[in-house]
Amino acid sequence: MKLITKQAIAAFCITALMMSGTTKARAGDHNNIDANRPLSFDDAESIGYREQAIEMGASLLLPRDGDVGGELEIEYVYGFARNTHFHIGINPSIGGSADTKDTRFDPGNVSVGIFHNFNREYNNTPAFAVRADAHLPTGRDASGVDLRLRGIASKTVGQYDRLHLNLDLNVKIDADSDERAFVPGVVLGYSRPLGYPRRFDRTFVAEVGVRGGEHKGDGAIASAGVGLRQQVGYQSVVDIGLQTDFAGDEGDRSQLRLTAGYSFSF
Repeated sequence: MKLITKQAIAAFCITALMMSGTTKARAGDHNNIDANRPLSFDDAESIGYREQAIEMGASLLLPRDGDVGGELEIEYVYGFARNTHFHIGINPSIGGSADTKDTRFDPGNVSVGIFHNFNREYNNTPAFAVRADAHLPTGRDASGVDLRLRGIASKTVGQYDRLHLNLDLNVKIDADSDERAFVPGVVLGYSRPLGYPRRFDRTFVAEVGVRGGEHKGDGAIASAGVGLRQQVGYQSVVDIGLQTDFAGDEGDRSQLRLTAGYSFSF
């Protein structure tokens, strides 16, 4: 546990140093924002047709009244059709987390999904997209398949600012008697490129969100986060973010989460 924690802290610090020292990288896709890189919202743009990408991230979890934990995430993305991509990923974890007292290593659930953009933004019409994910029960003590359907709208406001509205419906196929089978959620994301017109390699991101509690009788949980995406190569981006749940039932609040990641396309 201590080793994983040290590794997560080291990855976070290395990424922070890379971001602070990079000033002349060319822009590529730091404005194309995917969920968990570094916050939870998506923008409505897919990756390019026949483009492939590997997205990786490490998170340091600081739960309330619990042990420190670490979490990794690796995802492969492939644009198999125009405005549409496929993705598959896994997120192993170890140590403390807000939703369980078990601190043993968990290989995590394998997730597969598809993303489709219906239209680009034009005039006053936002870009619209839909994303569907299935989480297979490959993790420790997992059972049944969890599904998530996400509707996404992205709209430019002002000269450079963009808003990203994500509406979620999470479905648990094999819910226990005390669990909710349907859990809704909403996230409002914000992004703004930093340094225009002198630099084109950095984007600030922020979000606020509300989601339902996973157990019957639990109230809604409110969360917030801020982050930064930095181009470090022609087709590679590093990201760093900070998230927390600031209101809701304490038992379901996740924790303070520090995330650092790296993505590259080819």
